[in-house]
Amino acid sequence: MKLHLEKSALRAMGIAECYFPNSKKSTLCSVVMRSDLVVDGSMYGESTVGGDDITESISLMYDKMGRDDINCIMILGSIMSSYNVVDLNFLNNLINLPIISVSLKPPKNLENNFKGKYPNSWNKKLKTYTKNGISQKINIKTEYFAYIQFSGISLSDTKKILDKFTLQGSVPEPLRLAKLFARAKVMKSVS
Repeated sequence: MKLHLEKSALRAMGIAECYFPNSKKSTLCSVVMRSDLVVDGSMYGESTVGGDDITESISLMYDKMGRDDINCIMILGSIMSSYNVVDLNFLNNLINLPIISVSLKPPKNLENNFKGKYPNSWNKKLKTYTKNGISQKINIKTEYFAYIQFSGISLSDTKKILDKFTLQGSVPEPLRLAKLFARAKVMKSVS
């Protein structure tokens, strides 16, 4: 899909999560936001903590939205739900939209962490993460930085999109709101 970065109504679907440490499921939330920072959609989903279903869960959330005006998908980290790794390239090919993963910290000791927590599936998880490409540190217009991975989009266009959607700090608004909404839903479920 051709991105028109000059459009004032460029739409990004931001996806973030929240879960308790002993949970079996993680609550996912997607927020669709225009580049003029108007929110015009939201949806919940779930993934398995420690599983391998996060890519499918994100695709299902996108399909359930039933929209053809979303221009890109942002994910708060390509490793979610306790080492449930998003396959950025597969997701890009599946839904034909640019995929951008935004993290605040670089990954550390991934192979050892995968092996220690998931001795039967660590190799698959590491292979998927490696296919996503190296996590690159970039500066955002807010004078903060983020670590990104991306598929179906260039580095320069990724930076332009992050600059359009980031008001402060390192987290673009669709991701910040998705994280808040996911947390609110999880907290409500325990009250």
